[in-house]
Amino acid sequence: MTPYYFFNPPPERHQIVVINAATVRKAAALVETCENCNEEGSEFPFVVILDRVTGSDPKVTDYILEVPANCPACRCEILEKTFVQRV
Repeated sequence: MTPYYFFNPPPERHQIVVINAATVRKAAALVETCENCNEEGSEFPFVVILDRVTGSDPKVTDYILEVPANCPACRCEILEKTFVQRV
């Protein structure tokens, strides 16, 4: 049986991770385009890549970016919830 907090973890399990500029650049290197320049092809929020780069549990982790990432195709800012296409 799935614990009741699967979709809504209790506060003691919730993590907020501050992502430094170096980690933002590492995650941005895995982005091909963003929702601004490729609306139909951008299917994952940037947090999916942050989860992969940091190894954090996506069910209990939120991120704060020290600096925004930039799309390599159009140079627009990419924030945590911006949809992107991965490389």
